[in-house]
Amino acid sequence: MLYLHNILGGVWFVEETFAANYLPLVTSYLTTPIALTGHPRNALQEEERTGDNSVQFAAVKNGAYQISDYGGWSAPEDAPKNSIAIISINGAITKYDQDCGPSGMLTKANLLARCYAEDNIKAIVLNIDSGGGEGMGCRILQEAISQRNKPVVAFCNDFVASAAYGIAASCDRVVANSTVCRIGSVGTYMTIVDASKRLENMGVKLVEVYATKSTDKNQEFYKAIQGDTAPLKKVCDTYNENFISSIANARAGVIDEDQSTWATGKMFFAPEAISLGMIDEIDTFENVLNYFNT
Repeated sequence: MLYLHNILGGVWFVEETFAANYLPLVTSYLTTPIALTGHPRNALQEEERTGDNSVQFAAVKNGAYQISDYGGWSAPEDAPKNSIAIISINGAITKYDQDCGPSGMLTKANLLARCYAEDNIKAIVLNIDSGGGEGMGCRILQEAISQRNKPVVAFCNDFVASAAYGIAASCDRVVANSTVCRIGSVGTYMTIVDASKRLENMGVKLVEVYATKSTDKNQEFYKAIQGDTAPLKKVCDTYNENFISSIANARAGVIDEDQSTWATGKMFFAPEAISLGMIDEIDTFENVLNYFNT
């Protein structure tokens, strides 16, 4: 898990209180042998999941047609005519599929592409409840949404922050479910871990040998561990500017042109997010489905 999702050194677009919920899990990986021997998942080799992290087909007044997170046992290809595909994005956003958790954004992007290819699907709603996650995962789904050939609407289900908002902002319309739905946390940070003391206590000594010309290799991380975070902050700044630009471009003409009002990492309740142009309105999920049935 640690290496698969770049937890210890990756770039994250995530809201702090949301990230804190994962600290016990990350700590357990750091303090148990499984952290050193984890393995990547292969979605094709695993059982399909049911539950919240799913795609379903909603036909208003005619029930819903649900498929698993991987689009297997009830696929987009089986959608009835005039379906509205609902793809749920919950929990931490990652590039790859999570162990015992939701599918990653590569899988979600594939599901979107499959929905685009089906004439029976007339629109897609992303049902989002997430505090954000891995920057690379956000970018992958933003790119997938940009390739849409039919309407894609984001439904903000109580909490949509950072990478999750970056995904929502890429859609044709962004709708919050209530006045207390929280939106925002547009920002970037990195967390690195100095495990040298722990390894030393375990009797492990690392000897690193670099090529003669590799004088700059890993310097941002080593300097940060030694207290000089400026080089690594430049890395964060580069990702952050790209992240902010992706939102500004996706919501051009709607979102406040003064980025200092919404791109500092602050969270907003839905009414203020509307005033800033971050979202379009507050409405119910049922009404969002009815957008496509009038």
